[in-house]
Amino acid sequence: MTATERRTKFARSITLVNLASQAEVADDDVLSGLLGWATQFLTHPHVDLGRTGPVCPYTAPSLNRKMLWAAVVRGSELTEDQVGQYTDELIEAFSTLEPVDGPQEIYKSVMVVFPDLKDYSLIDAVQSARKQLVVPEGLMIGQFYPGCGEAGLWNQDFRPLDCPFPLIALRHMVASDFAFLASRREWLAAYLKRYAPAVPAPVRSAIIDRLHPEND
Repeated sequence: MTATERRTKFARSITLVNLASQAEVADDDVLSGLLGWATQFLTHPHVDLGRTGPVCPYTAPSLNRKMLWAAVVRGSELTEDQVGQYTDELIEAFSTLEPVDGPQEIYKSVMVVFPDLKDYSLIDAVQSARKQLVVPEGLMIGQFYPGCGEAGLWNQDFRPLDCPFPLIALRHMVASDFAFLASRREWLAAYLKRYAPAVPAPVRSAIIDRLHPEND
């Protein structure tokens, strides 16, 4: 099935709601629950985090700047193709939201939430597949769901992606993402291109070769 055919068969264009919009969020139990998790967990320190500061340093600034968006997709029988299609729509929508460039863009983040989904392996599969596509564009995509076992960067026993709702989130790459990208040559290349532009391309390639020898 082609991308066009998938869109025709599955797509019900997502509607993004700004989480700073109190009226719209209050009318949706999922959005209000998501906002509660963001403000009560992501914006605060945690004893198991392994560093000082909030769990996510960007959530509060994103909310304050009205740059945190979410869409809710209902349905417990969604397929991987459908979850992937909605995620593709999220990626497309992200590119059109302001700001589209400049220093403030790092605070822009979008999520598509699947509150009725029980098979969380679909979230993992779609996130993994789309990561190959978005990282070269300077973006990061994450999977969140109840009981997500992905370990924290600073403490292997901390689970920062354990969320009340299954969702996929998209944001711009930031400098602290190095540890999440160093494991693959193409991801590291995208990181260095964004954060070491003054380093000549041949030197960046030499650095990558040192970290990822071809015979590894």
